[in-house]
Amino acid sequence: MKCPSYPAGEKGKTSLPYVLGRDKLIVVRDVPALVCTQCGESFIESPILKKVEKIVNTVEKSGMTLGFLEYREAA
Repeated sequence: MKCPSYPAGEKGKTSLPYVLGRDKLIVVRDVPALVCTQCGESFIESPILKKVEKIVNTVEKSGMTLGFLEYREAA
């Protein structure tokens, strides 16, 4: 996927915060992404995003209310 504003992009990583309800915050760190070299915007491919969502659902069910997870370790 390419940045809609600029064609430049390279492989990189980003963090994705998820606010679940009023009292839960889960951050998945070091998620593989394409990062625009011009604007810094991150784009995550669909299969990776599906894995992240599965991770967040599992963590939410565990009862965790605040946490930081490394994508590579949790995937």
